[in-house]
Amino acid sequence: MAIEQKSGNSSDLQTVDPISKAARVTLYASDGHEGTHSLPVLLVGNEATALNEFVLSGLDASDYKFISFQLTGIWVGEVTFEGSNDNTTFYSIATTDPSGSNTGQTTATTNHIVKVPVLTKYIRARVSAYTSGTISAVIYGHIDENSSGLISTLGTMTLQPETTKKIGNVGLEAGANVIGSLDNVAKLGGAAISMGSGAVDAGTQRVVLAPATDPLQTDFYVTGVGAVDVNSRMIRTGACELIAAIFTSYAATPRHIKLYDTATAPVAGVGTPVLVLSRSSSGNNSYPLPAGGFPFVNGIGMTFVQGAANNNATGTATVDGSLTSIFT
Repeated sequence: MAIEQKSGNSSDLQTVDPISKAARVTLYASDGHEGTHSLPVLLVGNEATALNEFVLSGLDASDYKFISFQLTGIWVGEVTFEGSNDNTTFYSIATTDPSGSNTGQTTATTNHIVKVPVLTKYIRARVSAYTSGTISAVIYGHIDENSSGLISTLGTMTLQPETTKKIGNVGLEAGANVIGSLDNVAKLGGAAISMGSGAVDAGTQRVVLAPATDPLQTDFYVTGVGAVDVNSRMIRTGACELIAAIFTSYAATPRHIKLYDTATAPVAGVGTPVLVLSRSSSGNNSYPLPAGGFPFVNGIGMTFVQGAANNNATGTATVDGSLTSIFT
């Protein structure tokens, strides 16, 4: 048995697709044009002229993905968009403005298009403040969602000062001052970030993040560290991470390099070192450190002495050793 559908014109037959064997149904708008998706549904709104009146009152929005309002009229006031699951207690809903200037707002005070996502069973638009005029809107319910979502607002990102950060051997600060006196500096807040060559623009700030060399390979300290009355010095000033340390001793008897977390050169025999690198006789040692490096908050200071005790201040009469250190 076959079923045919036709209009009053006998040649106007509905056809069956030869592949799927299904009848094709086409959507047409009231003006006769063919649609490719569900057509929006015109909703009945109200003209509001007083506080707490509704431009749209308690609509059961179950059939829609979102509601679009085009606010019209000459008025001074405020419209709040609200949702509820029980049609009794309503809560404000963040909306999208396709123009981008009022995105994320729960209210409207001017005529523009507002997209209200259907996140609850009931949707309404209430006059939450009123001064004068008639507030009305052309309102459509959309069965199909589009990709606009809740578009974020456009504008300038402001970073508030917090704490100093470090990338490699370059100071990075979110604030008004540049840390350190290095040629390559990083700064957020009122000035460009420069860390090499190449550039990326981020809003109104210029960001350059392309170090010319591996920061872990740019700083080496290789020198004789023992001499008459010269057994204290700074290896690195400022916060850093000690990545590697190799101590070579030229003496037949014990020698000790003591490392301090300090911003100024330490005094041998005073204070407590955080690391002690020791050799009982001539030769060299590479000392194991944490995978991410050993942190020094203030800087790396060192003393070179003959005794292991913290209070030992005995230096050497000759250059008895050398230290190779790699740090960020």
